[in-house]
Amino acid sequence: MQKFFYPRRVAVVGVSEDPANLAQGIVANLLHFKYQGKIFLVGRRPGATYGLPIFSRLSDLPEPVDLAAILAPARVVPALVRECGELGISRVVVESAGFSELDDAGRGLEEEIRAALTHYGMRLVGPNGLGLVNLEIGLALPFAQMQPFPRPGRISIIAQSGGVATHVLAWMSKEGLGLNKFFSLGNKLDVAENEVLEYLLEDPGTGAIYVYLEGLQDGRGLLAVADKATKPVYLHMANVGPETATIAQSHTASLTTDERVLEAACRQSRLIRVKTQSEFLNAARLVGQPPVRGNRVVVFSRSGGEAVVTADACRRFGFTLPPLSETLVQDITARSRAGVIHPTNPIDLGDIFDFNVYLDIMASACRDPEVDAVLFHYGPIMADIEQEAAREMARRMVELAREAQKPLAITVLCTLNEADYLRDDLGIPVFHFPEEAVQALAVSRDLAARGESRGLAEPPPLPEAATVAETLTGSKPGGFLPLAQALTVIGALGLDLAPWAATATPEAAAAAAGRLGFPVVLKLSAPSLVHKTEAGGVILNLPDAAAVQDAFNRLAQVALSHLPPQEAWQVVVMSQVAGGQEVLLGARRDDSFGPVVAFGAGGVDTEILDDVALRVAPLNPAQARDLMAETRIGRILAGARGRPPAGLDSLSRALTALSQLMLHFPYLREVDLNPVRVFPGKPGILALDARIRLDD
Repeated sequence: MQKFFYPRRVAVVGVSEDPANLAQGIVANLLHFKYQGKIFLVGRRPGATYGLPIFSRLSDLPEPVDLAAILAPARVVPALVRECGELGISRVVVESAGFSELDDAGRGLEEEIRAALTHYGMRLVGPNGLGLVNLEIGLALPFAQMQPFPRPGRISIIAQSGGVATHVLAWMSKEGLGLNKFFSLGNKLDVAENEVLEYLLEDPGTGAIYVYLEGLQDGRGLLAVADKATKPVYLHMANVGPETATIAQSHTASLTTDERVLEAACRQSRLIRVKTQSEFLNAARLVGQPPVRGNRVVVFSRSGGEAVVTADACRRFGFTLPPLSETLVQDITARSRAGVIHPTNPIDLGDIFDFNVYLDIMASACRDPEVDAVLFHYGPIMADIEQEAAREMARRMVELAREAQKPLAITVLCTLNEADYLRDDLGIPVFHFPEEAVQALAVSRDLAARGESRGLAEPPPLPEAATVAETLTGSKPGGFLPLAQALTVIGALGLDLAPWAATATPEAAAAAAGRLGFPVVLKLSAPSLVHKTEAGGVILNLPDAAAVQDAFNRLAQVALSHLPPQEAWQVVVMSQVAGGQEVLLGARRDDSFGPVVAFGAGGVDTEILDDVALRVAPLNPAQARDLMAETRIGRILAGARGRPPAGLDSLSRALTALSQLMLHFPYLREVDLNPVRVFPGKPGILALDARIRLDD
């Protein structure tokens, strides 16, 4: 990546003298940003533009180049890439469109390019992108004119959409947020986001990274890279809705949509998920500030109404407003003009025109270890008279915050032109509204609270792997296991099941029930019968052998009416379990992040309750405890409001076992245990049902 971002000589390929020529835009950007290396132009016809000669071929250049930026018709790009390889140009940026994003012919062109990369040992960015930028050396390869031009700074961008990136860049410039590096992924034929992110995390010039993606092929790789992050990484993925045809085939699949998996992955890593461009821009305003290491904020404002709005925002984002020291309260009261100020937090300073009071408040907040951040609403009320003194106060306030390493967020009230002074002269981004500032403080706080990234550990051993493999032998790909086979797999993992037996006749069912003890439950078991309850395939409260035989015959009628012709079926007889709390344990294989484990409220109302938390596997028992604590039902089971705790150790071991199962058997698509009974005040769990689906 270093060779992409720091070339000494660049060739722009596809340039002509035509004013409408797009490749001229690359040349214009290189010249505007004062690229520190040498620029050579290549086109079909000799000529000149921007005072630079246009050579007919790469081989005509007077000296070798490190990087070639190509913007030519797609059909000629494979030949140009091969020519780069023959000349020893190891880094190529292709901004041309017309490849796999267009049609099969375009995909064929990409295959030609890929073959050339392999043959010559080259690396390529794109195609169908905007190239890259490194403002440290003035390297700017987008063909689109970057207006307004971004200022140099500490934020770097990785983007799959050039349009999204340039829009964000424009607003970064507007808001005083400086750019360091920009990388447009395009079609990701060769270089993809994880490699770029890994480089930028080590890049001294980058202080924070915004990543915009529309597709994620290697989510686990992304988490592994993010595990090294010591700087903020803001991940924006807009394409996160349910995308699989089988999403509703089981409880677990219907609950773990792609967006939920993404949320879970970000929570257990150091990735900060943002849902909008504006959310990123808000959070980025605090880049360079110390982290917010707690929930305690001091707010002071020249507007009582804005103070109220801020207090409400603090409540919604989980901040507290600690009381002021008695000394500071007395000082503020004594310096109030009309004596109408009652100093609280937030502090309404509308009646105080002595800006030294503001500095005293700031100094006090900076000294106080019980204050985690400061939010100040700035705005001279009488602009002409107060402006100079207010600006000096703001400058000194920023100095106090920096000296004390105390996070400071500033919003500008009423006199909006003052925002330009704060941005351009003091070099600090400002917020437009209190809610934006509080949201940004919350992002900083939440990231700091994660501490060291837990990352993805190596999968632990699965002692029962051989038994499970034997049970799965001969299973049909792409379908669900029969209930009896699924229960056997779960039992092999060491999870406790309600006593059960598989039967094929009414008489065998009655005999099994006698051995298990009444009352019992009968369940129809067949590969195609996913939701047994809805089909009438579960019969409860069977008190004796006659009731069991009658229930068996009723289930035979259900099989006749609901199952495909000739599909084999069984009836599982299971001891009926009374009491306890129903929970769900599950796992599924996500296309981007791999195995994901789920825990939540169980039973027939699982979807309605919608109380489920997810984690990317693998899990250990401690991480499983954290997963359960994210749900309402998990907090209840932990003993909330004096309730006795219920089966937490057994649940954590069960979740760990499901994690191991999915990691060791990659052809398992879903595992769904619902319901699982736990019993307050008693150890242990009992699984009452199991669904296991194999991958295609």
